Amino acid sequence: MNYLAHFHLAELLSRQRGDRGDGLLIGALLGDHVKGPLRGDYAADWEEGIRLHRRIDALTDSDPATSACLRSFPGDFRRFAGIALDVCFDHYLSQHWQRDWAGLASPALPEFSRDCYQRLQCVSPSFPASAQRQSRFLADYNVLCSLQDWHNTHRTLARIARRLRRDNPLGDCAAVLEPRREQIEQCFLELYPRLIAQLEEEFAAR
Repeated sequence: MNYLAHFHLAELLSRQRGDRGDGLLIGALLGDHVKGPLRGDYAADWEEGIRLHRRIDALTDSDPATSACLRSFPGDFRRFAGIALDVCFDHYLSQHWQRDWAGLASPALPEFSRDCYQRLQCVSPSFPASAQRQSRFLADYNVLCSLQDWHNTHRTLARIARRLRRDNPLGDCAAVLEPRREQIEQCFLELYPRLIAQLEEEFAAR
Protein backbone atom coordinates (compact mmCIF):
# COMPACT_ATOMS: atom_id res chain seq x y z
CA MET A 1 0.00 0.00 0.00
CA ASN A 2 1.09 3.53 -0.69
CA TYR A 3 0.54 6.71 1.35
CA LEU A 4 -3.21 7.16 0.82
CA ALA A 5 -4.02 3.63 1.95
CA HIS A 6 -1.62 3.79 4.90
CA PHE A 7 -3.16 7.08 6.08
CA HIS A 8 -6.70 5.82 5.49
CA LEU A 9 -6.13 2.63 7.47
CA ALA A 10 -4.43 4.55 10.28
CA GLU A 11 -7.41 6.88 10.46
CA LEU A 12 -9.97 4.07 10.43
CA LEU A 13 -8.26 2.38 13.37
CA SER A 14 -7.77 5.65 15.25
CA ARG A 15 -11.48 6.44 14.97
CA GLN A 16 -12.48 2.97 16.08
CA ARG A 17 -10.21 3.25 19.11
CA GLY A 18 -11.23 6.80 19.95
CA ASP A 19 -7.63 8.01 19.81
CA ARG A 20 -7.08 11.65 20.65
CA GLY A 21 -3.59 11.86 19.19
CA ASP A 22 -2.10 11.43 15.75
CA GLY A 23 0.31 8.58 16.50
CA LEU A 24 -1.02 6.09 13.96
CA LEU A 25 -1.12 8.72 11.20
CA ILE A 26 2.43 9.87 12.00
CA GLY A 27 3.65 6.28 12.07
CA ALA A 28 1.99 5.70 8.70
CA LEU A 29 4.39 8.26 7.26
CA LEU A 30 7.45 7.31 9.32
CA GLY A 31 7.14 3.64 8.42
CA ASP A 32 8.96 4.32 5.16
CA HIS A 33 11.73 6.30 6.88
CA VAL A 34 12.47 4.50 10.16
CA LYS A 35 14.22 1.17 9.74
CA GLY A 36 15.26 -1.53 12.16
CA PRO A 37 14.06 -2.37 15.67
CA LEU A 38 11.94 0.16 17.55
CA ARG A 39 13.62 0.98 20.85
CA GLY A 40 11.79 4.00 22.16
CA ASP A 41 13.54 6.65 20.07
CA TYR A 42 10.11 8.06 19.23
CA ALA A 43 6.90 8.48 21.21
CA ALA A 44 5.13 5.21 21.99
CA ASP A 45 2.11 6.05 19.82
CA TRP A 46 4.37 6.96 16.89
CA GLU A 47 6.16 3.64 17.20
CA GLU A 48 2.83 1.83 17.30
CA GLY A 49 1.98 3.63 14.06
CA ILE A 50 5.26 2.44 12.55
CA ARG A 51 4.45 -1.13 13.62
CA LEU A 52 1.03 -0.74 12.00
CA HIS A 53 2.68 0.45 8.79
CA ARG A 54 4.96 -2.57 8.75
CA ARG A 55 2.07 -4.92 9.44
CA ILE A 56 0.05 -3.45 6.59
CA ASP A 57 2.95 -4.07 4.24
CA ALA A 58 3.42 -7.64 5.46
CA LEU A 59 -0.27 -8.51 5.18
CA THR A 60 -0.52 -6.96 1.72
CA ASP A 61 2.53 -8.85 0.45
CA SER A 62 1.29 -12.20 1.79
CA ASP A 63 -2.34 -11.92 0.68
CA PRO A 64 -3.44 -14.53 -1.91
CA ALA A 65 -4.95 -11.84 -4.14
CA THR A 66 -1.64 -9.98 -4.25
CA SER A 67 0.29 -13.16 -4.99
CA ALA A 68 -2.04 -14.09 -7.85
CA CYS A 69 -1.83 -10.61 -9.32
CA LEU A 70 1.97 -10.56 -9.12
CA ARG A 71 2.18 -13.87 -10.98
CA SER A 72 0.41 -12.30 -13.94
CA PHE A 73 3.23 -9.83 -14.58
CA PRO A 74 6.02 -10.58 -17.07
CA GLY A 75 9.09 -12.14 -15.53
CA ASP A 76 11.36 -9.15 -16.11
CA PHE A 77 8.83 -6.83 -14.43
CA ARG A 78 7.80 -9.10 -11.57
CA ARG A 79 10.67 -8.13 -9.28
CA PHE A 80 9.35 -4.57 -9.17
CA ALA A 81 5.65 -5.31 -9.60
CA GLY A 82 4.95 -5.00 -5.88
CA ILE A 83 5.97 -1.33 -6.04
CA ALA A 84 3.66 -0.82 -9.00
CA LEU A 85 0.77 -2.49 -7.19
CA ASP A 86 1.21 -0.27 -4.13
CA VAL A 87 0.77 2.83 -6.27
CA CYS A 88 -2.12 1.33 -8.24
CA PHE A 89 -3.89 0.35 -5.02
CA ASP A 90 -3.92 4.02 -3.98
CA HIS A 91 -5.56 4.85 -7.30
CA TYR A 92 -8.30 2.29 -6.73
CA LEU A 93 -8.81 3.35 -3.14
CA SER A 94 -9.41 6.88 -4.41
CA GLN A 95 -11.88 5.50 -6.98
CA HIS A 96 -13.80 3.63 -4.27
CA TRP A 97 -13.26 6.24 -1.58
CA GLN A 98 -16.91 6.76 -0.67
CA ARG A 99 -17.50 3.15 0.36
CA ASP A 100 -18.24 2.74 4.05
CA TRP A 101 -15.06 0.84 4.75
CA ALA A 102 -15.36 -0.84 8.17
CA GLY A 103 -18.73 0.84 8.60
CA LEU A 104 -17.15 4.28 8.90
CA ALA A 105 -17.78 6.86 6.20
CA SER A 106 -14.73 8.98 5.39
CA PRO A 107 -14.79 12.70 4.66
CA ALA A 108 -14.42 13.68 1.03
CA LEU A 109 -10.95 12.88 -0.28
CA PRO A 110 -9.82 16.53 -0.67
CA GLU A 111 -10.87 17.25 2.92
CA PHE A 112 -9.20 14.09 4.22
CA SER A 113 -6.01 14.94 2.34
CA ARG A 114 -5.80 18.53 3.62
CA ASP A 115 -6.34 17.32 7.17
CA CYS A 116 -3.53 14.76 6.88
CA TYR A 117 -1.12 17.30 5.44
CA GLN A 118 -1.87 19.83 8.17
CA ARG A 119 -1.53 17.37 11.03
CA LEU A 120 1.74 15.99 9.71
CA GLN A 121 3.20 19.43 9.09
CA CYS A 122 2.48 20.45 12.68
CA VAL A 123 4.94 17.86 13.99
CA SER A 124 7.26 17.42 11.00
CA PRO A 125 10.21 19.24 12.65
CA SER A 126 10.52 16.16 14.89
CA PHE A 127 10.70 13.78 11.90
CA PRO A 128 13.86 12.37 10.34
CA ALA A 129 15.04 14.63 7.52
CA SER A 130 13.80 12.30 4.79
CA ALA A 131 10.32 12.18 6.35
CA GLN A 132 10.27 15.97 6.65
CA ARG A 133 10.97 16.25 2.93
CA GLN A 134 8.35 13.62 2.09
CA SER A 135 5.71 15.30 4.24
CA ARG A 136 6.33 18.60 2.47
CA PHE A 137 6.28 16.93 -0.95
CA LEU A 138 2.95 15.23 -0.23
CA ALA A 139 1.37 18.56 0.67
CA ASP A 140 2.98 20.66 -2.06
CA TYR A 141 1.89 18.29 -4.83
CA ASN A 142 -1.35 17.09 -3.21
CA VAL A 143 -0.18 13.54 -3.73
CA LEU A 144 -3.08 11.92 -1.89
CA CYS A 145 -5.55 13.31 -4.42
CA SER A 146 -3.31 13.13 -7.47
CA LEU A 147 -3.67 9.38 -7.97
CA GLN A 148 -7.36 9.75 -8.75
CA ASP A 149 -6.02 10.21 -12.28
CA TRP A 150 -4.80 6.82 -13.53
CA HIS A 151 -2.07 8.43 -15.63
CA ASN A 152 -0.49 9.80 -12.48
CA THR A 153 0.27 6.24 -11.43
CA HIS A 154 2.66 6.13 -14.41
CA ARG A 155 4.23 9.46 -13.44
CA THR A 156 4.59 8.40 -9.82
CA LEU A 157 6.27 5.15 -10.79
CA ALA A 158 8.61 7.02 -13.14
CA ARG A 159 9.72 9.20 -10.20
CA ILE A 160 10.26 6.10 -8.09
CA ALA A 161 12.26 4.51 -10.91
CA ARG A 162 14.66 7.47 -10.92
CA ARG A 163 15.21 7.16 -7.16
CA LEU A 164 16.06 3.47 -7.21
CA ARG A 165 19.76 2.70 -7.39
CA ARG A 166 19.38 -0.36 -9.59
CA ASP A 167 18.13 -0.51 -13.17
CA ASN A 168 14.39 -1.14 -13.26
CA PRO A 169 11.44 -1.11 -15.69
CA LEU A 170 9.14 1.16 -13.66
CA GLY A 171 9.84 4.23 -15.75
CA ASP A 172 8.08 2.62 -18.72
CA CYS A 173 5.30 0.76 -16.96
CA ALA A 174 2.23 1.85 -18.93
CA ALA A 175 2.37 -1.01 -21.43
CA VAL A 176 2.49 -3.54 -18.59
CA LEU A 177 -0.13 -1.96 -16.33
CA GLU A 178 -2.78 -0.92 -18.86
CA PRO A 179 -3.98 -4.43 -19.84
CA ARG A 180 -4.05 -5.41 -16.16
CA ARG A 181 -6.12 -2.53 -14.80
CA GLU A 182 -9.27 -4.58 -14.20
CA GLN A 183 -7.30 -7.38 -12.58
CA ILE A 184 -5.46 -4.97 -10.27
CA GLU A 185 -8.74 -3.34 -9.26
CA GLN A 186 -10.27 -6.71 -8.42
CA CYS A 187 -7.17 -7.61 -6.44
CA PHE A 188 -7.53 -4.42 -4.42
CA LEU A 189 -11.25 -4.98 -3.78
CA GLU A 190 -10.57 -8.51 -2.51
CA LEU A 191 -7.56 -7.53 -0.44
CA TYR A 192 -8.66 -4.32 1.27
CA PRO A 193 -11.62 -5.67 3.29
CA ARG A 194 -9.50 -8.60 4.50
CA LEU A 195 -6.75 -6.21 5.44
CA ILE A 196 -9.13 -4.02 7.45
CA ALA A 197 -10.61 -7.02 9.25
CA GLN A 198 -7.21 -8.36 10.26
CA LEU A 199 -5.95 -4.97 11.40
CA GLU A 200 -9.09 -4.43 13.46
CA GLU A 201 -8.42 -7.70 15.22
CA GLU A 202 -4.80 -6.82 15.94
CA PHE A 203 -4.91 -3.06 16.57
CA ALA A 204 -8.40 -1.64 17.05
CA ALA A 205 -8.90 -2.81 20.63
CA ARG A 206 -5.53 -1.55 21.92
